[in-house]
Amino acid sequence: MTTSSQDNSEQIEYWDGEAGQGWAERNAQMEKILGPIGEEAIRTAGVTAGEAILDIGCGCGDTTLALLDETGPEGRVLGVDISSPMLDVANSKAQELTGDLQGAISFQQADASTYDFEAGVYDLMFSRFGVMFFAEPAAAFANIRKALKPEGRLAFICWAPVAGNDWVTVPMAAALQHLPKPEPLPPNAPGPFGLSDPDFVDEVLKKANYSDITITPFHPTMRFGHGMEQERIGDFFIDAGPVSRLLKDAPPERVEITRSAIREAVMSYYDGETVNLAASCWLVTASKH
Repeated sequence: MTTSSQDNSEQIEYWDGEAGQGWAERNAQMEKILGPIGEEAIRTAGVTAGEAILDIGCGCGDTTLALLDETGPEGRVLGVDISSPMLDVANSKAQELTGDLQGAISFQQADASTYDFEAGVYDLMFSRFGVMFFAEPAAAFANIRKALKPEGRLAFICWAPVAGNDWVTVPMAAALQHLPKPEPLPPNAPGPFGLSDPDFVDEVLKKANYSDITITPFHPTMRFGHGMEQERIGDFFIDAGPVSRLLKDAPPERVEITRSAIREAVMSYYDGETVNLAASCWLVTASKH
């Protein structure tokens, strides 16, 4: 069953289409970049054996599988995402599990902000960069809250403000030497940085009736280009990052100049194996009660 809302239709169309397909095709490389960050978020969540877990924005299922490792076959993990190409990858990974583990994991294509989850059955709602896209975040978190047990909790990681994320600012600065600057988004607009303001996150979760809210800064280094040829690493930022949208409608000659500038900019951070760029995130936890 797939549910959607009018307000989230733009995000659904984006992730269920070309963006989701591109991410699915790059999943192995993306997981090398984001996997270590997700591990920290899972440690923060404090998963114990036998717990029932809801993984929001599960993508290609890597976090769902990691959560399953923690909760075990006696637990239950449901991965939810709006992207059918990414869920195809997730389901293929689940099919490789042994029988007892296969029975403890499932995936659902749905908009978590409106989906009619089974009420009061989950110990934990977890997300790695999957909850910043809600058009009405307080309503979305309230809807998810209904799925939690009375003593349930949430734990997620989201991006902090853009200024602390060199993986965005470095290629973007190079691109904007050759492309017009895009119109700024309204504060707290749905998107990768939709929950970057900690005061807004706190307000959203309080409106959704969560308590014991903690928002902790986390500053990992993101390593791009594992196993890739050096000349191809720069293209990763062009084909799969915020810059990719800017290049979509640019004339071919402008695209090529911009691509060269981005390659040169990011390779300044190359250590002989990977391009290493600073990131800034929030680790967020809260309780239902």
